[in-house]
Amino acid sequence: MRDPQMAADGFTYEADAIRDWLDKGHDRSPVTNQTLANCDTIPNIALRSAIQEYLKQNNMNKSFALYEQQH
Repeated sequence: MRDPQMAADGFTYEADAIRDWLDKGHDRSPVTNQTLANCDTIPNIALRSAIQEYLKQNNMNKSFALYEQQH
């Protein structure tokens, strides 16, 4: 996950994936199928930091950077 974003359902999604879901007109959670209170997303900073720390500790930053360049 490169850019974790939290939706109104409280679940975290990859930013591109949830934005695509919402842009296609869906107004329900992809996980619960409940109507979303709104279509806003907010960055999940804690998860992003945890992912970055994991990559750093496992010497995966270079691999991740290459992946980001390709996508």
